[in-house]
Amino acid sequence: MADGATAQAVIASARAGEPDRYLAALLAPPAVRDGLLALAAFSAELGRIGQLVTREPMMGDIRLQWWRDAVASPDPATRTGNPVADALREATKRHALPTPRLLGMIDAHASDLQAEPFATEAALDRYLADGEAAQFNLAARIASGPAGADLEAAGADAGRAYGLVRLLLGLPQALSQGRLPLPRARLERAGIDDIPGEPDPVKIAAWMTSSSAEVRANLEAARQHVAKLPRVARVAFLPLALVEPYLRALERPGRNPLRDLAEIAPLQRVWRIASAHWLGRM
Repeated sequence: MADGATAQAVIASARAGEPDRYLAALLAPPAVRDGLLALAAFSAELGRIGQLVTREPMMGDIRLQWWRDAVASPDPATRTGNPVADALREATKRHALPTPRLLGMIDAHASDLQAEPFATEAALDRYLADGEAAQFNLAARIASGPAGADLEAAGADAGRAYGLVRLLLGLPQALSQGRLPLPRARLERAGIDDIPGEPDPVKIAAWMTSSSAEVRANLEAARQHVAKLPRVARVAFLPLALVEPYLRALERPGRNPLRDLAEIAPLQRVWRIASAHWLGRM
C-alpha cells in the first residue's frame, strides 16, 4: 500500500466490516496480503452503505455510483482521496483483477438498498454469484493468479454457502430495518407468512432446519472443490471454516431466527480460521 495511513485505514475497514476475510488475509503470504486486505475493505465499505442509508436509498445509490466510477478508472497513479479505493486500485493493477467482477460486487450491493425481497430464486442466485462468489474468486486470483475451472466451481459453491449463512445471520437486523433479504416464497413455502408478526415457532424451526441443510450441502460441495486447488489458493477460502460455527449459533434451541441475533465468540473465529489454515481443512 502507498503509505502507513492508507494501510491503517484499509486494515481498520476490513477488520470492522469483513472480520473473517481480514483474518484470512493476515495468514496469507506477505506478497499478496495487501491485495486481500484491500479487497476485504472494499467489500466492507460496500456493506456499510446499506446500513447507513436505510431511510435514504437514493444516497446509497449515489455512494455506489461513486464506487463504480472509482473502480472503472483503476489507474493507481490517480488518487481518489479514499484510502480503500486507492488501495483497491493498486491491487487491481498488481493482480490484474477483472473490472467487471468488481463492478458486479457493487451492483450486488444495490439490492441492500431495496425494501422488497428478491423476486425469485434466480435473483438470489445472481446476488450470491455477483457478491460472495465473485469475492472468493477475486481473492483466489490475488493469492494464486488467474482462475481455472476448479477455482470457478469452488467460488460458486463457497459463495452460496457463505453468502446464505451470512444472510441468515443478518436476518433480524434486516427485518428491523424493514427489509427481507430472501425471496418471500422461501418463507411462504414453510408456512411463514406473518412477518414481522408472530409466526408459528414450529414452522420457523422447520424452516431453519431446511435452510441449514441447504447451506451444509453447498459447504460440502465447496470443500470438495477447494481440496483440489493448489494450497496457495486456499487462503482465499478460509472464511468457509466459520460456516459450521455460524450454523450452530443459528440453530441454538429457543432462538428465533427472525428476531434474535446469533453470534460466535471472537476467539472462536480466530481459532477456526487459524486451524483451517494450518490443517488445510475448512
